[in-house]
Amino acid sequence: MSGLASTIRSPIAGNSGASSAAGRATCEMLVSSAVGIGAIDRGLLTAPMVKALSSTAFSILLPMFLGTSIIKTVTTYGLSRSSLAVPLLAIVHSSLLFALTTRIAFPLLRIDADSDDARGTAICSSFCNSSVVPLIFCESLFRDSMAEGGADKLAQSTAYVSLFLVGWSPFFWSFGRSVLIGSGGETAEVDASWRGKVLSSVKTALPPPVVGVLVGMVVATTPLRRLFVSTEEHEAPLAVVYNTAQNFGRAASPLSLLVLVSSLALGAGFGGEGGAEAPAPKVSAKYEDAGEVPFLTRWSLVSLTRFIVSPAVMYGLLCTAARNGVIGTSEKFPMLWFVCMLEACMPPAQNLVVMLQVADKMRKAGEMAAFLFSIYATSMLPIVIILSIALEKFGLA
Repeated sequence: MSGLASTIRSPIAGNSGASSAAGRATCEMLVSSAVGIGAIDRGLLTAPMVKALSSTAFSILLPMFLGTSIIKTVTTYGLSRSSLAVPLLAIVHSSLLFALTTRIAFPLLRIDADSDDARGTAICSSFCNSSVVPLIFCESLFRDSMAEGGADKLAQSTAYVSLFLVGWSPFFWSFGRSVLIGSGGETAEVDASWRGKVLSSVKTALPPPVVGVLVGMVVATTPLRRLFVSTEEHEAPLAVVYNTAQNFGRAASPLSLLVLVSSLALGAGFGGEGGAEAPAPKVSAKYEDAGEVPFLTRWSLVSLTRFIVSPAVMYGLLCTAARNGVIGTSEKFPMLWFVCMLEACMPPAQNLVVMLQVADKMRKAGEMAAFLFSIYATSMLPIVIILSIALEKFGLA
C-alpha cells in the first residue's frame, strides 16, 4: 500500500495532464447529468420512456458493443493469462468489500445486518457500476488515442471493462441480488421443475452484456473469427454482420449515459414523477426502531468504502497478483491495472433499484434511487483524484 500512498502527492499537487484528463471526463459526466435532469424536468423523458430505453441499451446495444470490442481487441492483441485473471479479480474484490462491510463496519456502527437498509448498504459498498460509467470514462479519456498515433487505448480499456464484467456481472446478479432481496423477496411466479430452476439460474447469472462478451470471446478465439472479421489478407464472408453489430454498439455509451442520469433524476424527484413512488429517505426514531439505518450513516459508510477502501483493496490485490505471477506488472499491462482501479472507484451499481422494483419493494426502490443520486452527486471529486493518480502512476496520461 505504500506504493499507492507515495503517488498521491504528484498528480494532485502539480498541473499534470492526468488531472486535466480526469477532470475533463468528470465534467462531461456533470454536463450529461444536467442534460438528463433537464429532459426529465421538462417532461421530454418520462419514467416509461426511460425504462424502454434502459431495456434497449441493456439487452441490445451494450451486448453488441462489448462483444465487438472483445473481438477487435483479441484479434489485434490476443489473450494473455493476465487478461483472463481480470474476471477473478472482480469477484475477489467485491467479496472482500462485502466481508469488510458486514464483518467490521456493521459491528462497529452497531448496524443490524439483517435489516433491509443494512443489506442495501452492504451491496452498495461492495458492487460498483461496472459497465456504463467506466465505459463513459474510458471514452472520455482515450477517444483521441489513435489520433495521437499511439496504441488504441480506447479499445484496450473497453476490452478490460468487458472482461471485468465477465466475473462481476454473474456474481452481482446471483450473490448480490440474493443479499439485497433476502429470502422470499421475489414475487414473480417461477417454474418449480428442475429444468425451470436451471434455466432461471442461467438467465440470472448470464445477463445480456455478459452473453455479448462471451459470444465475442468465442468468435475471437475460434475459427469463427474468419467468418466475421476481415483483415488485410482475408475478406470475411459475414463481415457485414460484425460491422452492423459494431455500428449499433456505438450507440450504447451515449444512450446508457442518458438512461443513467435520467433514472437518477427520476429517483431524486425531478419532473414530479418520483414523489409518490420514490420518497426521500428520512431519519426518525420510528425508522431507527424498525432497524433502518440513518441516511447520513449509510452515505458516509458507502462513500468511505467505495472511494477510499475499495481502491486500496484493489491496488493490494493487483500487487499481490503481480508478485505471484497471476498478472503482469503495471509496466507491462498498464491498461489492465488502470481499468481495475477505475472499476474500484466507481459509485454503486444503478441496477440495485431495478432489483428492488422487480421484488415489489417499491418504497425501498424509491429510497435506493434517492440514495444513489446523493452518492453520484458527491462522487466526482474523489473519482477525479483517484483517476489522476492512476493515469499518472501507469503512464497513461
